[in-house]
Amino acid sequence: MMRGGRLMGLSSQVLGMRCFSTNIFVSRLSFYTTEEEFKDLFSPFGKVKEARLMRDPQTGRMKGFGFVKYSSQAEAEKAIKAMDGRILRGRLIFVEMAKGDQSQ
Repeated sequence: MMRGGRLMGLSSQVLGMRCFSTNIFVSRLSFYTTEEEFKDLFSPFGKVKEARLMRDPQTGRMKGFGFVKYSSQAEAEKAIKAMDGRILRGRLIFVEMAKGDQSQ
């Protein structure tokens, strides 16, 4: 919808505000990270509803990133602040709010 030459209903990210999400995106993970290790790593920051490591569908090999879903946004933010830029299995990992809907 246009109003005054501007689109209405822009996403909060376009407007520069943080989106409200309980999902975080973790990148640059070691290919040897296990599902259990991944969940245990992020559980100190709150109740982990789901922890998923993404795998190649043909080979089953880890792709090096995953998603963690928390019970609340505050828990997700706490995990981001604590884990972004940490070293895990010799690799610098990046943690941020997941973009878009990752629930499947």
